[in-house]
Amino acid sequence: IVYAAGQRTRGAVVAFLAACLLAGTANHFVILFKGQPIVPADVFALSTAASVGAGYTFALDARLLEAVSVFAIASTAIAFLPKVAATPRRAVANGACALALASCFGWWIGTYDIEEAYACTVDVWGVKESYAEQGSTLCFLKRVQDLSPARPEGYDADAVSDLLRSLSDDSASMPDGAEAPTVIAIMNETFSDLSRYPGLAGTDARPAHYYDIAAEALEAGDAYASALGGGTCNSEFEFLTGSSMGHLGGGVYPYVLYDLDGTESLVSYFSSLGYATHAVHPAESTNWRRDRVYEQLGFDEFADQRAFANADTLRATYDYVLDLLEADEGPQFVFDVTLQNHGGYDVGGLSDELAVSVPLGDGSRSSELDEYASVIRQADRDLAYLVDRLNALDRPVVLCFFGDHQPGFSDWLFEATHDGAAADDLGLEAVQERYTVPYLIWANDAARAQGAHEPQGVAHERTSLNYLGSRLVEAAGLPTTSYQRFLLAMREAVPAINLNGFLTADGIWHGFGNEEAAGVLDALQAYATVQYDNLFNKDSAWAVK
Repeated sequence: IVYAAGQRTRGAVVAFLAACLLAGTANHFVILFKGQPIVPADVFALSTAASVGAGYTFALDARLLEAVSVFAIASTAIAFLPKVAATPRRAVANGACALALASCFGWWIGTYDIEEAYACTVDVWGVKESYAEQGSTLCFLKRVQDLSPARPEGYDADAVSDLLRSLSDDSASMPDGAEAPTVIAIMNETFSDLSRYPGLAGTDARPAHYYDIAAEALEAGDAYASALGGGTCNSEFEFLTGSSMGHLGGGVYPYVLYDLDGTESLVSYFSSLGYATHAVHPAESTNWRRDRVYEQLGFDEFADQRAFANADTLRATYDYVLDLLEADEGPQFVFDVTLQNHGGYDVGGLSDELAVSVPLGDGSRSSELDEYASVIRQADRDLAYLVDRLNALDRPVVLCFFGDHQPGFSDWLFEATHDGAAADDLGLEAVQERYTVPYLIWANDAARAQGAHEPQGVAHERTSLNYLGSRLVEAAGLPTTSYQRFLLAMREAVPAINLNGFLTADGIWHGFGNEEAAGVLDALQAYATVQYDNLFNKDSAWAVK
């Protein structure tokens, strides 16, 4: 197509090779920083990529230098090819040929199921490996076909309404005389516990303050995310809407692709209770289209980077949240998406007093791991600071804290701590290790004094981000909606679900479509239909409080 549209000139060939080099270079750095290659939804988030890219170091390594050299040699050789004379007749013929080829391509991509026709599957466990084995172009186009949400088999809007209405509970309410608690959700950028990897236990990779707080929490444990190294918006999406990326597939960013107006979420829920709702994120408001999405979800206010122009870099959003509580004594829902721990981890921006070092099992060290552990230690201290300040308040506050994903370098870290074995080769249980983040739900003394908040011996739970919102509402002692009760019931049958698979009550992970988990397939199907209805049936009227 490019050759014909470019009038079959030498310049057209060079332009096509340059486009291939540009795409390959972009893929090279995205894999380097995120551990995963470019997917179609990334194209819709170029402004976000440009915004966060300033935090990474772009270096010309040997592989990239080799590719640039080959391109230069090829371009030079093409310059010696004979020049084709341009004539009106030739121009018309080439243009018609390009149009015909483009039309054929459009027909092909719209007609053929790439997975079925070419046995091309993009493994959600190892997208990078799928691209390498089957070709980046074919896998990318396969992901293009996956962007449109598929209607679940047997979906019926009326049946979904009947199901959720059957879960309504008109008696659900706050205890008499209890004050509605302010609810704060902190999604902490790349917060994870890498000391869980072999040989790193007892090192500075462990967030010690988090575990001290978790011991006094209402609930704490491991949450399984659907993002790794990036894709923060998908963790937000799962937490706020109760949806699972497991039903939407890989390479999809709902914030970028879908209209979430009218979707039941934590924001619409707290708004219905008369809460003031605030979103906080100290970056550009357009990143991941948050300026539009937060409005669609119903946040009253969104504090972006403009609110932090003169703020200190450490715990700035926490101080902002505390100021919100001081300025308004009424109940609030605050969703704080931090930025402090964002990659890359080779910029050397830390002072010596903040730096720590984490030796690997063989005694070697990584500057990337050291810098990451250093910023996590500071984030851990900031969490303790926030909890102390919240506990000093004489108003009830319930806090949910969780990480959005592990750092992108956890792929090589896993191999380095597992004798060179890749997680994909060890099975789904090992894969999920890289998608595990800590979480906790904690209440201050004022909230616990109202009763029904005392933990009965905190167990180490395993769950996923899509369930956290409903569990937060329940732990806060607030009335639940029929949708939230559905999610809480789902959690009993399927304790965790993410992009890679689902965990059954017996503690075993399963991939989607695994017949060995037949006992919960009906529950998963019900979940898929309820989620589809909430996200895409804008005429749905089942949101029973």
